[in-house]
Amino acid sequence: MSFSSDVKKELLNFYDENRHCNIAELSAILLTFGEFLYERENSYIKIYTENKVAVLKCYKLIKTLFDCECEVFMRTGKGSKKNVLYFMAVFGEKAVFNILNATGIIEDGIICKKVNSVVVGSVCCKRAFIRGAFISGGSLCNPERNYHLEFVESSFELAEEIKNVINSFSVESKVVERKKHYIIYIKEGEQIVELLNIMSAHKALMDLENVRIVKDVRNNVNRIVNCETANLNKIVLASVKQREEIEYIERTVGLSYLPRQLYDVAVLRLQYPDLSLKELGEIMVPPVGKSGVNHRLKKIISIAENLREEVLL
Repeated sequence: MSFSSDVKKELLNFYDENRHCNIAELSAILLTFGEFLYERENSYIKIYTENKVAVLKCYKLIKTLFDCECEVFMRTGKGSKKNVLYFMAVFGEKAVFNILNATGIIEDGIICKKVNSVVVGSVCCKRAFIRGAFISGGSLCNPERNYHLEFVESSFELAEEIKNVINSFSVESKVVERKKHYIIYIKEGEQIVELLNIMSAHKALMDLENVRIVKDVRNNVNRIVNCETANLNKIVLASVKQREEIEYIERTVGLSYLPRQLYDVAVLRLQYPDLSLKELGEIMVPPVGKSGVNHRLKKIISIAENLREEVLL
């Protein structure tokens, strides 16, 4: 089971104590999936999707809130994939009106497929609405690979309205078009954690936080290792350069050409090519600081370069 499925399963079993919040959650599900008709003697609400969790949550909310009959059945699709499709329907003028009126989808007898400001008027109802929107059209990538949460909607207007509800919690979501659908997405790990908290997906939140902690530790370790590797490479390259110059002096004029302080450093560098400047200074008699060793080695390199110039002349 995917991380996204785990989140939806957790949200399926969450029910708010407040009727108005449950209505807001139902409103989001119906706006995403619902097909509506409101006419005398011919009224219905239909949902047709592969999203089992959304159908189950919608069914439970309608039964709990309105105590009306719902028809639910499933069918295996045709073709090579043979996906399971889920259907839910409510028939009857009175039942359809009560549901659509409560969820703000019908106003003055006219169906308006948009977010109703009254339904999401309070903070708790906004939370419930986002929860319903995620159950019906949301997905969350496995955080081990990537931080990415999104909602898929069929119309730009609805996507913009849902984005505004999400952003009212200081979460920065954006809308983009993809293959005739409109995607509301969030890519920042901390904001995804915040949205899971808003939706009351607390177990998923903790799971995601644990993944983030492990990834942060791993990234910090990698940064430290990379930094130490870079420093080691720098030490090795510097040591190779220093040895080459010292060996050149030894071949041409001999190390005795060097002043005593430079001679001691040169001999130790040839003897201990892998030591850092600090370590090299610690074994000198008397000990010399890192900057002092570095200064002496630079003088040796300068002497070698001068000798080369004299040869060329």
